[in-house]
Amino acid sequence: MDIFNRIISRKFKNIAGDRYEQIAKRYREFLLLPEELVLPEVRSILFPIDRFSLDIPDELLETLSAYSGAFVKLVYVSEERTLRLIEQTLGEEEAEKLRMEKIRFARQTVKDFAPKLERLGLSVLKEPIIGSKSDDVIDMMSAQDFDLLVISRSFGAEPTKTSPTSPVVLKILQHIEKPVIIY
Repeated sequence: MDIFNRIISRKFKNIAGDRYEQIAKRYREFLLLPEELVLPEVRSILFPIDRFSLDIPDELLETLSAYSGAFVKLVYVSEERTLRLIEQTLGEEEAEKLRMEKIRFARQTVKDFAPKLERLGLSVLKEPIIGSKSDDVIDMMSAQDFDLLVISRSFGAEPTKTSPTSPVVLKILQHIEKPVIIY
């Protein structure tokens, strides 16, 4: 913090007189302390994906490269309510076929995506889950003590013109206290 004060003081030394000191005193609570400028250490990352969030931008991968050596739990989450509806309407046999297809698709998706993260020096655990997208992510973040959540703004539902972030993501954000990267 001291370095920033010295740089700003030097830059505006003869321009604003003592005005800089007045501004610095008044807004001191908004300036970052040196310990706040340090990135928190991230050793574990939860990265949930689903069929709505498969478009991963290169900028996100570039950001994640800063956490080389971290452990990533790459989780493909399929909604269990869908399977229950299929079971109620078409029967248990059709629901089981759909469950097997969802699991196959989830395994293939995380298998295809994991190498992108591994190339960044991240250790990846791949896991398909059938459950509640919001509740399972919230439970994993609290129970398994991840340092960071990386989640798509379209996780759980397509974004709309009125809401650029899905309701599932908004619910998750309301229930966790850890840092989050939303892409």
